[in-house]
Amino acid sequence: MKLDRPSPAILLLVGLAAVSSTMSGRAEQALSSSTKLVSQHRVAAAPGVVEPNSKEREISAQIVGVIKEFKVDENDEVTAGQVIAVIDNAEQSARVASAQAQLALRQAELDRILHGARAEELREAEAALSEADAGLKYARRDYERRQPLAKRGVSPQAMLDQAKANLDASEARRTVAAQRLAQLQTGARSEDVDAARARLRLADAELASAKAIFDKTFIRSPVAGTVLRRTHEVGETVTNVPPTTVAIVGDLRGLKVRAEVDETDIGKVTPDQRVEVVSDAYPGRKFQGRVSWVSSRMGSKIVQTGRPGDRIDTKVLQVLVDLDDEAKLPVGLRVDAYLFGELVAAKPSR
Repeated sequence: MKLDRPSPAILLLVGLAAVSSTMSGRAEQALSSSTKLVSQHRVAAAPGVVEPNSKEREISAQIVGVIKEFKVDENDEVTAGQVIAVIDNAEQSARVASAQAQLALRQAELDRILHGARAEELREAEAALSEADAGLKYARRDYERRQPLAKRGVSPQAMLDQAKANLDASEARRTVAAQRLAQLQTGARSEDVDAARARLRLADAELASAKAIFDKTFIRSPVAGTVLRRTHEVGETVTNVPPTTVAIVGDLRGLKVRAEVDETDIGKVTPDQRVEVVSDAYPGRKFQGRVSWVSSRMGSKIVQTGRPGDRIDTKVLQVLVDLDDEAKLPVGLRVDAYLFGELVAAKPSR
């Protein structure tokens, strides 16, 4: 039986399929040989210390005194500006009261000068002038009456001298009374007003100073956080030279590790790098974090691990690591921080 030959179209399709299969196999082989495996491994280790989210703040006294009261205990949460302790302030309180009274007095003096004399003061001044006029009139008549008596020898010279002295004194009293009345009628001079205003400003400044000193008797926390430690107790004396630390406050809402990377490993540190933190106090546990800050300056080693091979003369680079929220560690705990980097390797061919 005679078989029909395949048509040219079918032969073409079969050839294309064979070529496509060959090229696909070669491409898969090339892709398989070029595929890389990426993994992370420890690239550096650094000793460190656990810190609060913000640096520990030492809250100190600003004046000399005796602690009267503590408003907080250790582990209490505080807000920024909250009073944590009070220094005995009876003397400072009295100074504020005195300064307030002085300010009120100076204000009253200025008001009297600006508003002029009251009707009662004018009537009092007019009465004083009338009294001085009457006294002067009597003293003049007495002096004039004794003059001829003294010339004739009927009255001693001493009596005449006394009459003259009384006349001079009466004239002086009349002059003072007249000036007082004139001053009340014409009002204060501009220089008197300026002087009164200057005294008022001085009293106001003294009150502000007294209040500022009084406010320093209240020791406040400059930041929100947790009272990590109270370093003094009620009844103990504190001073501002040098400043006496009363309490230590830190923000524990987030923890950091301040790690010290050896100078030989600083090229392996990058921001946002993955970090694993371990501590002898928590065997078998690993705490995760990320590099949030890298210092731009080398420094001396501060963290001492106490290990026999620990070098203390090496230069280090400080790095801050933000720990995950799940990490609950005490502030000041010594830890080891392991920095992770990527390891790239070729995937073996099939």
